[in-house]
Amino acid sequence: MIKICGVRDNKTAEVAVEAGADAIGLVFAESPRRVTVAEALAVVDGLPRGIERIGVFRRMDLRLLPSILEQLDLDAIQVHRAEDLPSVLHGREVIPGIRVEYINDFKHARVLVDSPIGEGSGVAWNFGDARRFASARRVILAGGLKPDNVGEAIELTRPYGVDVSSGVESAPGIKDHGRVRAFVQAAKAAMDKAGAKS
Repeated sequence: MIKICGVRDNKTAEVAVEAGADAIGLVFAESPRRVTVAEALAVVDGLPRGIERIGVFRRMDLRLLPSILEQLDLDAIQVHRAEDLPSVLHGREVIPGIRVEYINDFKHARVLVDSPIGEGSGVAWNFGDARRFASARRVILAGGLKPDNVGEAIELTRPYGVDVSSGVESAPGIKDHGRVRAFVQAAKAAMDKAGAKS
């Protein structure tokens, strides 16, 4: 799974999907990448079936979720500060965004493992710390990934998926289409290689 997060316009979503991304992240938490429901609808307009639409929230933002879901069909919700949340909320899978040392506290189907600073900091960390969990869990690796390090991170960790936002931007909230393509291509190549070695 390759997720491009913090997408704010349809063209970027199209570029990501054409490059081979599997999921688009729509940020509803406070962030330079935050979208309104109307903006999110424009992002996903025309995307092919099978591309996951994942809403990104902090726990305190979940009060907005019912009204968002009335207007926008999300496949899953990624929640930072997700302690004690069920695996499914409002009929959508919950993907907790956590630090690696807390991974065993969460029994969700998928977990997004972020930098120790957490919550979309974009700061790289010791990706190898997640390796011991990735063989038994569907771990989505995040935090400081870029086109030039995602291949090494995948080879080291063998995760279920990878997630990027600031690592493919030219400025906060502004995706660079060339970097999006390069990230997806590097991630796909590394996943194919890791699969061949398994």
